[in-house]
Amino acid sequence: MAGRPLILVSATLVAALSVLVLIGLRVLERDRAELLARYGQSREQVIEEAARGVAAEVADIGEDLDLASTLLQSAETTQLAERELHAIATIKREYLVMYARANGSDATTKVTAFDAPPGVAAKADATLERLLKLAEDQPGELHVSTAFADSHDSAAWYRVYARKVKAGRPVVAVVVDTAVLLSRMKLQRDAMARVAVLDATGTPAALSDPALATVVRIGTPTRTVIDHEIAHRIGLPKSDAVVAAVPLVVDGGPAWTLLMAASTQSLQTQQRIIVRRVLLGSSLVLVLLLSAAAYVLHNTFRARALRERLKHADRLAHLTEKAEKILDHIPSGVLALSENLTVTGVNRWLAERIGRDVIGRTLDSTFEAGRSNDIELVVSLVKRALDTREPQALHGERISLLGQEASLNMHAVPLARGIGDVSVLLVLEDLTELRRIEQRLLHSEKLVTAGQLAAGIAHEIGTPLNVARGRVELTLSHLGSQHAESENHRLVIDQIDRVTRLIQQLLDYVRPAPAAIQEIDLAQSLHGVRDLLAARAAKRSVLLDVDVSPDASTLRTDPDQMQQIIVNLALNAIDACDKGGNVTLRSKRRDDSVVLEIEDTGHGIPRDLQKQVFDPFFTTKKRGQGTGLGLWVVAQLVRAQSAEIELDSVPGRGTTVRVAWPVL
Repeated sequence: MAGRPLILVSATLVAALSVLVLIGLRVLERDRAELLARYGQSREQVIEEAARGVAAEVADIGEDLDLASTLLQSAETTQLAERELHAIATIKREYLVMYARANGSDATTKVTAFDAPPGVAAKADATLERLLKLAEDQPGELHVSTAFADSHDSAAWYRVYARKVKAGRPVVAVVVDTAVLLSRMKLQRDAMARVAVLDATGTPAALSDPALATVVRIGTPTRTVIDHEIAHRIGLPKSDAVVAAVPLVVDGGPAWTLLMAASTQSLQTQQRIIVRRVLLGSSLVLVLLLSAAAYVLHNTFRARALRERLKHADRLAHLTEKAEKILDHIPSGVLALSENLTVTGVNRWLAERIGRDVIGRTLDSTFEAGRSNDIELVVSLVKRALDTREPQALHGERISLLGQEASLNMHAVPLARGIGDVSVLLVLEDLTELRRIEQRLLHSEKLVTAGQLAAGIAHEIGTPLNVARGRVELTLSHLGSQHAESENHRLVIDQIDRVTRLIQQLLDYVRPAPAAIQEIDLAQSLHGVRDLLAARAAKRSVLLDVDVSPDASTLRTDPDQMQQIIVNLALNAIDACDKGGNVTLRSKRRDDSVVLEIEDTGHGIPRDLQKQVFDPFFTTKKRGQGTGLGLWVVAQLVRAQSAEIELDSVPGRGTTVRVAWPVL
């Protein structure tokens, strides 16, 4: 039953297309004459443009004669006049001989061009004299002669142009080779067109196609169509051709004729192509319509199934979009990788921190700012997950993948069945802020312990030490400075003072003085510390440099606490360097913070000790050379000003301490 409608539809479509094709062919045949007329009109416009170009050339001759007249009038001698005429004749290749005669004078200045044919002056003398007299009698007009030689002579194309601008000015005449003038016509010449120029007697110019000139002599209307036989005889393809002719004004006689014969082969070819395309297009349309009708009839029963699939697809798209939004908003990095460790997807959290498009990159080239050994650690983790087909994890690793060291949990999760080009997921959890909070809590606990210790020491040891120091001073005053035991007594006093200072440092740390915040010149502070520690640096043969960025030269902080921070950090850096080492005091801008860096080229700090450097009483110096409170005090002062302190040390290569103040 379904086949009968299909047969009826097919028959109707075939009949309709057949009618359309027949109508189209009739329309093409009817419009052929109109196409030929438009084509002939376009060829006529081309040669009219060329004729206007010749007219402009003739007008230029008149302007050149006016220029020569002006130059001759201003010439003081005959030699100078001849020189001016020679210059004009040399510039224009078509100028052969130039005559000039001053107003009211019988003397004639005559100049022959260097490349003029022999005897041209003698042939043109009579015509020149006649045109000079005619121009003298009728000033203001351009007078042109006809040919002064028969058609078999080369001088048949020579014409004399004469003009007197106005009364009282010299009259000037020139012999012009019109063959050169006509050769500059801008006409496109190709295998599909022929051009001829005929003078008033029907003689073709040298640039004419001889065959076309022969046909024209037989007699051709101004614009007509010649059959393919005549077109083939004049050298065109064996197709009908359009002939267009326009008048060409060159001399004072009847107008010349400029002709162009253009083949219509391209039009006929175009018509055949159009017919073929119409037939081919109609066939294709018929086939497509039949196929579409069959497809619609055959697949009607599948419409319900397709609607159900569409619902499932919409539901899946919704779930996919929801999953992508969840991944983009979780505070962890997710990287989707193919079987060969090529990145096929990345969530927003990680993309913002990488800062560039990494889709299509390999895993080892994704983290360009990371350390090579850290990148190898991540790659090996993912490969292990792919090999074992089990999730792999690393917890609390201190690594640098994004240009800055961070504490990360890393999970490589292989998919049981790959989803498209995703075989494994790499999940990065940044625990840096959590670790920083833990360290602050630990630091606070240490502060409580230190406060209790400092209070106990100050109470239990301070008073006895003061009593002991007073008794030793009293004994020293009785013994005198020259006594043998006086040096021992002074040593006791120094050690008591050292213990007292230690107690005072503990008390200052637990109860720091309130900060007096003001704007300071960071560059001046750094240079001041360099001058202060210059002697100590020179004693250890350490070079102390200052590098201040222009956009990080001012800061709002307590100047005394700032100097204490810089001095303590710089002293530790100098002490860490061997002879010939370098210490750099640097300030720079980083995002919304001003960063102070103290960088040295010393021995560095072992990785297992780096977490303890800001603990009270921790020191890497020898016994008696340090109390372990310097960096502790620095950390307390930094945190009291809502700043951050970081340590970056590579054993054997040096240490960099960074203090970052937020810019308010």
